[in-house]
Amino acid sequence: MTKTKIVGSSGRFGVRYGICVRRKIADIESKQRQKQFCIFCKGKAKRVSKGIWLCNRCGKKFAGHAFFLEKEVGAEEAFEQMKKDNQEKNKALKKENPSIEKKEKPVKKTRAKKSKDIKE
Repeated sequence: MTKTKIVGSSGRFGVRYGICVRRKIADIESKQRQKQFCIFCKGKAKRVSKGIWLCNRCGKKFAGHAFFLEKEVGAEEAFEQMKKDNQEKNKALKKENPSIEKKEKPVKKTRAKKSKDIKE
């Protein structure tokens, strides 16, 4: 029997197909066997077919990656995160430049009038 320590579950292929292919398959299969979570309610999702997933909790059927679901951030969560980041940036700017908070009026720059009296 061959050793399958490096390639894991793809050791069933023996020496066929090359080491790179067998390592890629082992990575995909290890991710596929982990618990996959629904992108809507964070319940347990089950793979119905390639790219089709069904949530056990909310019963929604949705499309995703073929073999495993990536951790996706919903639109609301992304908006809240972006809002927090902007607030933190504004606080940092206010600490650096306290004049931003006061909203000073801009100074109007005027051109100096040329004197007609002076002739060269």
